[in-house]
Amino acid sequence: MDRDEKIRLTQRLIAHVDNDSTDYADDLLRVPFAVFNDPDLAAKERDVVRRFPHIVAHMDELEKTGSYITTELIGTPLLVVKQNDGTVKAFSNVCRHRGSKVEFGESGCKRVFACPYHNWSYGKDGALRGMPHAEGFDGMDRAEYGLVEFPCEVRHGLVWVVPTVGADLDIKAVLGDKHDAEVADTGMAGSFQVRKETWKLDMNWKIAVDGVQDSYHLCQLHTKTVCNYLEGNITALDVVDRSWRLVVARKAITEVRDADPDSFDVRDYSLANYTVYPGTMLVTEPNHFEIWTIVPDKDDPNVSHCTIRLLSPRKPETPREERILDKNWELLMETLHAEDWFVTKTITDNAAFGQVDELIYGRNELPGQLFHKMVAGDVEALEREGATATAAADYTPAG
Repeated sequence: MDRDEKIRLTQRLIAHVDNDSTDYADDLLRVPFAVFNDPDLAAKERDVVRRFPHIVAHMDELEKTGSYITTELIGTPLLVVKQNDGTVKAFSNVCRHRGSKVEFGESGCKRVFACPYHNWSYGKDGALRGMPHAEGFDGMDRAEYGLVEFPCEVRHGLVWVVPTVGADLDIKAVLGDKHDAEVADTGMAGSFQVRKETWKLDMNWKIAVDGVQDSYHLCQLHTKTVCNYLEGNITALDVVDRSWRLVVARKAITEVRDADPDSFDVRDYSLANYTVYPGTMLVTEPNHFEIWTIVPDKDDPNVSHCTIRLLSPRKPETPREERILDKNWELLMETLHAEDWFVTKTITDNAAFGQVDELIYGRNELPGQLFHKMVAGDVEALEREGATATAAADYTPAG
Protein backbone atom coordinates (compact mmCIF):
# COMPACT_ATOMS: atom_id res chain seq x y z
CA MET A 1 0.00 0.00 0.00
CA ASP A 2 1.20 3.50 -0.81
CA ARG A 3 2.82 5.12 2.25
CA ASP A 4 0.61 8.23 2.21
CA GLU A 5 -2.49 6.09 1.80
CA LYS A 6 -1.39 3.90 4.71
CA ILE A 7 -1.05 6.97 6.92
CA ARG A 8 -4.43 8.38 5.85
CA LEU A 9 -6.21 5.05 6.34
CA THR A 10 -4.68 4.48 9.78
CA GLN A 11 -5.63 7.99 10.88
CA ARG A 12 -9.20 7.55 9.60
CA LEU A 13 -9.68 4.29 11.47
CA ILE A 14 -8.17 5.53 14.75
CA ALA A 15 -10.31 8.68 14.55
CA HIS A 16 -13.40 6.49 14.18
CA VAL A 17 -12.35 4.40 17.19
CA ASP A 18 -11.77 7.55 19.26
CA ASN A 19 -15.11 9.06 18.22
CA ASP A 20 -17.10 5.80 18.13
CA SER A 21 -18.03 6.71 14.55
CA THR A 22 -17.81 5.32 11.03
CA ASP A 23 -18.12 6.49 7.42
CA TYR A 24 -21.73 7.62 7.06
CA ALA A 25 -24.26 7.84 4.24
CA ASP A 26 -26.06 11.14 3.75
CA ASP A 27 -29.42 9.75 4.82
CA LEU A 28 -31.36 6.61 5.69
CA LEU A 29 -32.26 4.19 2.91
CA ARG A 30 -35.63 2.47 2.91
CA VAL A 31 -35.77 -0.76 0.94
CA PRO A 32 -39.04 -2.60 0.17
CA PHE A 33 -38.96 -5.96 1.96
CA ALA A 34 -40.35 -7.53 -1.23
CA VAL A 35 -36.98 -7.12 -3.01
CA PHE A 36 -35.89 -10.31 -1.25
CA ASN A 37 -38.90 -12.37 -2.33
CA ASP A 38 -40.14 -11.13 -5.72
CA PRO A 39 -39.81 -13.74 -8.53
CA ASP A 40 -40.10 -11.16 -11.32
CA LEU A 41 -37.47 -8.93 -9.75
CA ALA A 42 -35.23 -11.95 -9.13
CA ALA A 43 -35.34 -12.83 -12.85
CA LYS A 44 -34.24 -9.30 -13.77
CA GLU A 45 -31.48 -9.38 -11.16
CA ARG A 46 -30.17 -12.64 -12.61
CA ASP A 47 -29.93 -10.94 -15.99
CA VAL A 48 -27.99 -8.11 -14.34
CA VAL A 49 -25.64 -10.42 -12.42
CA ARG A 50 -24.78 -12.33 -15.61
CA ARG A 51 -23.25 -9.14 -17.03
CA PHE A 52 -20.54 -8.90 -14.38
CA PRO A 53 -17.39 -10.91 -13.49
CA HIS A 54 -17.33 -13.77 -10.98
CA ILE A 55 -14.53 -15.97 -9.68
CA VAL A 56 -14.76 -19.59 -10.83
CA ALA A 57 -11.36 -21.00 -9.85
CA HIS A 58 -8.02 -20.43 -8.15
CA MET A 59 -5.00 -21.17 -10.31
CA ASP A 60 -4.07 -24.02 -7.94
CA GLU A 61 -7.05 -25.84 -9.48
CA LEU A 62 -5.52 -25.50 -12.98
CA GLU A 63 -1.86 -26.44 -12.51
CA LYS A 64 -1.05 -28.08 -15.85
CA THR A 65 -1.76 -27.41 -19.50
CA GLY A 66 -5.12 -29.05 -20.19
CA SER A 67 -6.21 -28.88 -16.55
CA TYR A 68 -9.90 -28.15 -16.37
CA ILE A 69 -12.79 -27.64 -13.99
CA THR A 70 -16.51 -27.69 -14.66
CA THR A 71 -18.94 -25.57 -12.74
CA GLU A 72 -22.23 -23.70 -13.07
CA LEU A 73 -22.67 -19.95 -12.84
CA ILE A 74 -26.26 -18.75 -12.44
CA GLY A 75 -27.44 -21.69 -14.52
CA THR A 76 -24.73 -21.40 -17.19
CA PRO A 77 -22.65 -24.62 -17.42
CA LEU A 78 -18.95 -23.80 -17.67
CA LEU A 79 -15.87 -25.67 -18.85
CA VAL A 80 -12.73 -23.80 -17.77
CA VAL A 81 -9.43 -24.98 -19.32
CA LYS A 82 -5.77 -23.98 -19.01
CA GLN A 83 -4.22 -23.32 -22.41
CA ASN A 84 -0.79 -24.14 -23.85
CA ASP A 85 0.45 -20.58 -23.21
CA GLY A 86 -0.62 -20.60 -19.54
CA THR A 87 -3.74 -18.53 -20.08
CA VAL A 88 -7.21 -19.82 -19.19
CA LYS A 89 -10.32 -19.98 -21.35
CA ALA A 90 -13.93 -20.49 -20.32
CA PHE A 91 -16.54 -22.15 -22.51
CA SER A 92 -20.16 -23.11 -22.34
CA ASN A 93 -20.09 -26.81 -21.44
CA VAL A 94 -22.60 -27.55 -24.19
CA CYS A 95 -22.00 -29.55 -27.36
CA ARG A 96 -22.72 -27.59 -30.53
CA HIS A 97 -24.28 -30.66 -32.17
CA ARG A 98 -27.27 -31.65 -30.06
CA GLY A 99 -26.77 -29.73 -26.82
CA SER A 100 -25.51 -32.41 -24.44
CA LYS A 101 -23.01 -31.58 -21.72
CA VAL A 102 -19.53 -32.13 -23.16
CA GLU A 103 -17.53 -32.78 -19.98
CA PHE A 104 -19.10 -34.54 -17.00
CA GLY A 105 -16.03 -34.64 -14.74
CA GLU A 106 -15.64 -31.99 -12.03
CA SER A 107 -11.93 -31.59 -12.76
CA GLY A 108 -9.01 -33.29 -14.47
CA CYS A 109 -6.53 -32.84 -17.30
CA LYS A 110 -7.25 -33.56 -20.98
CA ARG A 111 -6.05 -32.67 -24.46
CA VAL A 112 -9.46 -33.27 -26.03
CA PHE A 113 -13.02 -33.03 -24.68
CA ALA A 114 -15.54 -35.38 -26.30
CA CYS A 115 -19.30 -35.25 -25.93
CA PRO A 116 -20.44 -38.77 -24.95
CA TYR A 117 -23.68 -38.56 -26.96
CA HIS A 118 -22.20 -38.62 -30.49
CA ASN A 119 -18.50 -38.17 -29.74
CA TRP A 120 -18.06 -34.71 -31.21
CA SER A 121 -14.68 -33.63 -29.86
CA TYR A 122 -13.20 -30.25 -28.98
CA GLY A 123 -9.65 -29.10 -28.30
CA LYS A 124 -8.45 -27.23 -25.23
CA ASP A 125 -9.04 -24.04 -27.23
CA GLY A 126 -12.70 -24.98 -27.75
CA ALA A 127 -12.32 -25.62 -31.49
CA LEU A 128 -14.30 -28.49 -33.01
CA ARG A 129 -11.69 -31.18 -33.78
CA GLY A 130 -13.61 -34.27 -34.76
CA MET A 131 -17.03 -35.74 -35.54
CA PRO A 132 -17.88 -39.35 -36.47
CA HIS A 133 -19.42 -39.82 -39.92
CA ALA A 134 -18.46 -36.32 -40.95
CA GLU A 135 -19.90 -36.91 -44.41
CA GLY A 136 -23.34 -36.41 -42.86
CA PHE A 137 -22.48 -32.77 -42.21
CA ASP A 138 -21.20 -31.69 -45.62
CA GLY A 139 -21.52 -27.94 -46.01
CA MET A 140 -21.12 -27.19 -42.32
CA ASP A 141 -18.14 -24.94 -41.49
CA ARG A 142 -16.42 -26.56 -38.51
CA ALA A 143 -14.74 -23.28 -37.61
CA GLU A 144 -18.15 -21.85 -36.73
CA TYR A 145 -19.08 -24.69 -34.37
CA GLY A 146 -16.49 -24.58 -31.62
CA LEU A 147 -17.59 -24.31 -27.99
CA VAL A 148 -19.18 -20.98 -27.12
CA GLU A 149 -16.54 -18.88 -25.34
CA PHE A 150 -17.06 -16.45 -22.48
CA PRO A 151 -14.82 -13.56 -21.41
CA CYS A 152 -12.20 -14.96 -19.01
CA GLU A 153 -9.23 -13.38 -17.23
CA VAL A 154 -6.67 -14.49 -14.66
CA ARG A 155 -5.98 -11.75 -12.13
CA HIS A 156 -4.46 -12.04 -8.64
CA GLY A 157 -4.20 -15.80 -9.02
CA LEU A 158 -7.96 -16.08 -9.58
CA VAL A 159 -9.95 -17.00 -12.68
CA TRP A 160 -12.72 -14.51 -13.46
CA VAL A 161 -15.54 -15.16 -15.92
CA VAL A 162 -18.45 -13.09 -17.23
CA PRO A 163 -21.19 -15.55 -18.30
CA THR A 164 -22.26 -13.32 -21.18
CA VAL A 165 -20.70 -13.67 -24.63
CA GLY A 166 -18.87 -10.55 -25.77
CA ALA A 167 -18.99 -8.74 -22.43
CA ASP A 168 -16.11 -6.51 -21.34
CA LEU A 169 -13.69 -7.91 -18.75
CA ASP A 170 -10.81 -5.98 -17.19
CA ILE A 171 -10.44 -6.68 -13.48
CA LYS A 172 -7.70 -4.09 -12.99
CA ALA A 173 -9.99 -1.42 -14.41
CA VAL A 174 -12.88 -2.65 -12.26
CA LEU A 175 -10.84 -2.49 -9.05
CA GLY A 176 -9.19 0.76 -10.06
CA ASP A 177 -5.43 1.27 -10.28
CA LYS A 178 -4.95 2.03 -6.58
CA HIS A 179 -6.96 -0.84 -5.16
CA ASP A 180 -5.68 -3.28 -7.78
CA ALA A 181 -2.12 -2.37 -6.81
CA GLU A 182 -2.97 -2.87 -3.14
CA VAL A 183 -4.33 -6.35 -3.81
CA ALA A 184 -1.25 -7.17 -5.88
CA ASP A 185 0.96 -5.96 -3.04
CA THR A 186 -0.59 -8.51 -0.67
CA GLY A 187 0.92 -11.34 -2.73
CA MET A 188 -2.48 -12.87 -3.46
CA ALA A 189 -1.39 -13.82 -6.99
CA GLY A 190 1.10 -16.31 -5.55
CA SER A 191 -1.21 -17.63 -2.86
CA PHE A 192 -1.95 -21.27 -2.00
CA GLN A 193 -5.54 -22.48 -1.85
CA VAL A 194 -6.03 -24.15 1.53
CA ARG A 195 -9.78 -24.73 1.50
CA LYS A 196 -12.70 -24.29 -0.87
CA GLU A 197 -16.34 -24.99 -0.10
CA THR A 198 -19.67 -24.11 -1.72
CA TRP A 199 -23.05 -23.89 0.03
CA LYS A 200 -26.60 -23.70 -1.23
CA LEU A 201 -28.17 -21.13 1.09
CA ASP A 202 -31.85 -20.80 1.87
CA MET A 203 -31.79 -17.04 1.48
CA ASN A 204 -31.92 -14.41 -1.23
CA TRP A 205 -28.49 -13.59 -2.66
CA LYS A 206 -28.69 -9.94 -1.59
CA ILE A 207 -29.14 -11.03 2.03
CA ALA A 208 -25.96 -13.09 1.79
CA VAL A 209 -24.02 -10.18 0.26
CA ASP A 210 -25.40 -7.79 2.89
CA GLY A 211 -23.86 -9.90 5.65
CA VAL A 212 -20.33 -9.59 4.24
CA GLN A 213 -20.71 -5.82 3.86
CA ASP A 214 -22.05 -5.12 7.34
CA SER A 215 -19.73 -4.09 10.18
CA TYR A 216 -22.67 -2.84 12.27
CA HIS A 217 -23.47 -6.37 13.45
CA LEU A 218 -19.92 -7.46 14.30
CA CYS A 219 -20.13 -6.69 18.02
CA GLN A 220 -23.89 -7.17 18.25
CA LEU A 221 -24.27 -10.67 16.81
CA HIS A 222 -20.69 -11.95 17.16
CA THR A 223 -20.10 -11.09 20.81
CA LYS A 224 -18.08 -14.26 21.54
CA THR A 225 -16.30 -14.69 18.21
CA VAL A 226 -15.42 -11.92 15.74
CA CYS A 227 -15.92 -9.11 18.26
CA ASN A 228 -12.86 -10.37 20.13
CA TYR A 229 -10.71 -9.25 17.18
CA LEU A 230 -12.56 -6.52 15.24
CA GLU A 231 -14.18 -3.21 16.08
CA GLY A 232 -17.90 -3.18 15.36
CA ASN A 233 -19.49 -0.35 13.39
CA ILE A 234 -16.10 1.18 12.55
CA THR A 235 -15.17 1.19 8.86
CA ALA A 236 -13.53 3.28 6.16
CA LEU A 237 -15.12 2.98 2.70
CA ASP A 238 -13.57 4.02 -0.63
CA VAL A 239 -15.53 3.51 -3.86
CA VAL A 240 -14.24 3.11 -7.42
CA ASP A 241 -17.11 2.84 -9.89
CA ARG A 242 -18.31 -0.79 -9.54
CA SER A 243 -16.00 -1.80 -6.70
CA TRP A 244 -15.12 -0.59 -3.26
CA ARG A 245 -12.65 -1.15 -0.45
CA LEU A 246 -14.25 -1.61 2.96
CA VAL A 247 -11.71 -1.57 5.82
CA VAL A 248 -12.65 -2.63 9.36
CA ALA A 249 -10.42 -1.69 12.29
CA ARG A 250 -8.92 -4.37 14.50
CA LYS A 251 -9.01 -3.95 18.27
CA ALA A 252 -5.25 -3.41 18.31
CA ILE A 253 -5.16 -0.49 15.88
CA THR A 254 -4.75 2.16 18.58
CA GLU A 255 -1.39 0.56 19.45
CA VAL A 256 0.09 2.30 16.39
CA ARG A 257 -1.46 5.70 17.10
CA ASP A 258 1.94 7.38 17.52
CA ALA A 259 4.11 4.80 15.76
CA ASP A 260 6.50 5.55 12.91
CA PRO A 261 4.44 4.91 9.73
CA ASP A 262 7.34 2.89 8.33
CA SER A 263 7.42 0.58 11.35
CA PHE A 264 4.09 -1.22 10.76
CA ASP A 265 1.72 -2.44 8.09
CA VAL A 266 -1.84 -1.19 8.48
CA ARG A 267 -3.05 -4.55 7.12
CA ASP A 268 -1.89 -6.12 10.40
CA TYR A 269 -4.31 -3.85 12.24
CA SER A 270 -7.34 -4.06 9.96
CA LEU A 271 -9.43 -6.26 7.71
CA ALA A 272 -9.86 -5.09 4.12
CA ASN A 273 -12.72 -6.26 1.91
CA TYR A 274 -12.25 -5.43 -1.78
CA THR A 275 -15.71 -5.94 -3.23
CA VAL A 276 -16.22 -6.41 -6.95
CA TYR A 277 -19.89 -5.81 -7.69
CA PRO A 278 -22.21 -7.60 -7.53
CA GLY A 279 -21.12 -10.47 -5.28
CA THR A 280 -17.35 -11.03 -5.18
CA MET A 281 -15.28 -10.16 -2.11
CA LEU A 282 -11.49 -10.33 -1.76
CA VAL A 283 -10.91 -10.22 1.99
CA THR A 284 -7.35 -9.64 3.14
CA GLU A 285 -6.32 -10.50 6.69
CA PRO A 286 -2.81 -10.45 8.23
CA ASN A 287 -2.10 -14.16 7.63
CA HIS A 288 -4.62 -15.31 5.04
CA PHE A 289 -7.16 -14.32 2.39
CA GLU A 290 -10.85 -15.17 2.08
CA ILE A 291 -12.36 -15.13 -1.42
CA TRP A 292 -16.16 -14.97 -1.47
CA THR A 293 -18.39 -15.49 -4.51
CA ILE A 294 -22.15 -15.09 -3.97
CA VAL A 295 -24.66 -15.49 -6.81
CA PRO A 296 -28.44 -15.90 -7.06
CA ASP A 297 -30.00 -19.25 -7.81
CA LYS A 298 -31.06 -19.71 -11.43
CA ASP A 299 -34.70 -20.27 -10.43
CA ASP A 300 -35.58 -19.55 -6.80
CA PRO A 301 -35.34 -16.00 -5.34
CA ASN A 302 -35.14 -17.57 -1.87
CA VAL A 303 -31.97 -19.53 -2.70
CA SER A 304 -28.40 -18.42 -3.35
CA HIS A 305 -24.99 -20.03 -3.73
CA CYS A 306 -21.87 -19.04 -1.83
CA THR A 307 -18.32 -20.25 -2.46
CA ILE A 308 -15.54 -19.37 -0.03
CA ARG A 309 -11.87 -19.99 -0.65
CA LEU A 310 -9.31 -19.79 2.14
CA LEU A 311 -5.92 -18.82 0.74
CA SER A 312 -2.53 -18.65 2.41
CA PRO A 313 0.17 -16.25 1.13
CA ARG A 314 2.28 -19.39 0.63
CA LYS A 315 1.92 -23.11 1.11
CA PRO A 316 2.11 -23.93 4.83
CA GLU A 317 5.41 -25.58 5.68
CA THR A 318 5.01 -26.57 9.33
CA PRO A 319 2.28 -28.22 11.44
CA ARG A 320 1.93 -24.95 13.34
CA GLU A 321 1.18 -23.00 10.16
CA GLU A 322 -1.39 -25.61 9.18
CA ARG A 323 -3.03 -25.41 12.63
CA ILE A 324 -3.30 -21.62 12.40
CA LEU A 325 -5.04 -21.85 9.03
CA ASP A 326 -7.33 -24.60 10.32
CA LYS A 327 -8.21 -22.43 13.31
CA ASN A 328 -9.00 -19.47 11.05
CA TRP A 329 -11.30 -21.65 8.95
CA GLU A 330 -13.00 -23.11 12.03
CA LEU A 331 -13.66 -19.63 13.43
CA LEU A 332 -15.13 -18.53 10.09
CA MET A 333 -17.36 -21.62 9.93
CA GLU A 334 -18.56 -21.16 13.52
CA THR A 335 -19.34 -17.52 12.85
CA LEU A 336 -21.22 -18.25 9.62
CA HIS A 337 -23.23 -21.34 10.52
CA ALA A 338 -24.04 -20.67 14.17
CA GLU A 339 -24.46 -16.91 13.91
CA ASP A 340 -24.63 -15.15 10.51
CA TRP A 341 -26.53 -17.65 8.37
CA PHE A 342 -28.57 -18.92 11.31
CA VAL A 343 -29.98 -15.42 11.79
CA THR A 344 -30.08 -14.15 8.20
CA LYS A 345 -32.07 -17.15 6.99
CA THR A 346 -34.95 -15.74 9.04
CA ILE A 347 -34.91 -12.61 6.85
CA THR A 348 -35.96 -14.72 3.86
CA ASP A 349 -38.65 -16.42 5.96
CA ASN A 350 -39.93 -13.07 7.20
CA ALA A 351 -39.96 -11.48 3.73
CA ALA A 352 -42.79 -13.81 2.79
CA PHE A 353 -44.84 -13.76 5.98
CA GLY A 354 -43.61 -10.99 8.29
CA GLN A 355 -46.11 -8.33 7.11
CA VAL A 356 -43.36 -5.68 7.18
CA ASP A 357 -43.36 -3.37 4.17
CA GLU A 358 -39.85 -1.95 4.25
CA LEU A 359 -36.43 -2.32 5.83
CA ILE A 360 -34.22 0.53 7.00
CA TYR A 361 -30.51 0.81 6.22
CA GLY A 362 -28.98 3.34 8.59
CA ARG A 363 -26.48 6.04 7.75
CA ASN A 364 -23.87 3.80 9.38
CA GLU A 365 -24.74 1.02 6.90
CA LEU A 366 -23.18 2.81 3.94
CA PRO A 367 -21.85 -0.30 2.12
CA GLY A 368 -25.29 -1.93 2.22
CA GLN A 369 -26.89 1.25 0.91
CA LEU A 370 -24.36 1.42 -1.91
CA PHE A 371 -24.96 -2.20 -2.89
CA HIS A 372 -28.76 -1.98 -2.93
CA LYS A 373 -28.76 1.27 -4.88
CA MET A 374 -26.49 -0.29 -7.50
CA VAL A 375 -28.67 -3.36 -7.91
CA ALA A 376 -31.87 -1.28 -8.12
CA GLY A 377 -30.26 1.10 -10.61
CA ASP A 378 -29.06 -1.74 -12.85
CA VAL A 379 -32.50 -3.37 -12.83
CA GLU A 380 -34.05 -0.04 -13.84
CA ALA A 381 -31.50 0.32 -16.66
CA LEU A 382 -32.31 -3.21 -17.83
CA GLU A 383 -36.02 -2.40 -17.86
CA ARG A 384 -35.36 0.72 -19.93
CA GLU A 385 -33.33 -1.34 -22.40
CA GLY A 386 -36.20 -3.79 -22.69
CA ALA A 387 -38.74 -1.02 -23.21
CA THR A 388 -36.58 0.57 -25.90
CA ALA A 389 -36.11 -2.76 -27.68
CA THR A 390 -39.84 -3.46 -27.56
CA ALA A 391 -40.67 -0.01 -28.94
CA ALA A 392 -38.17 -0.50 -31.77
CA ALA A 393 -39.62 -3.91 -32.63
CA ASP A 394 -43.17 -2.51 -32.64
CA TYR A 395 -42.32 0.53 -34.76
CA THR A 396 -43.88 0.55 -38.23
CA PRO A 397 -42.76 3.32 -40.63
CA ALA A 398 -45.52 5.49 -41.99
CA GLY A 399 -46.55 4.73 -45.53
